[in-house]
Amino acid sequence: MAFSENDVPNLGFYNWNVVDNCLTGDAIFASLYGFTLDEVVRGVTIEDVMARIIPGDRERVAFEVHTGILSGEAGSTCYTVFDGFCLKKVMSIGRCLHDTTGLPSFYTGTIFERPDRQQDVPTNVSGHNVVPFQRLSRMDRPAH
Repeated sequence: MAFSENDVPNLGFYNWNVVDNCLTGDAIFASLYGFTLDEVVRGVTIEDVMARIIPGDRERVAFEVHTGILSGEAGSTCYTVFDGFCLKKVMSIGRCLHDTTGLPSFYTGTIFERPDRQQDVPTNVSGHNVVPFQRLSRMDRPAH
């Protein structure tokens, strides 16, 4: 699914401090996930965000985020969130930035609603092959 200039006014932005597990965002990000603006300005955890992604998509998104954390490569993914009232189909584009020692530090990106997107092709990702997220301290070296 392509990104278009019509999506620009509806972009939500987020920044996740990976080490402190504190994700902040703007009003659009908050609205898409069903958080209050105050909650995302103060910061939520990645677990809070992942809990709002529907089962079936959640495992795939967790795997893609984890892969992005380790690789530092930009990525995009479509998935469905439940904001507490309704399902929303969204697309997120982001990248994990690494500090000068190579340690993942900030995962930053954008999200926007894509109600017109087609259902994703089923993947072979299941609970047994999703790498669990491991928090690193500044003293740990990233896994390669």
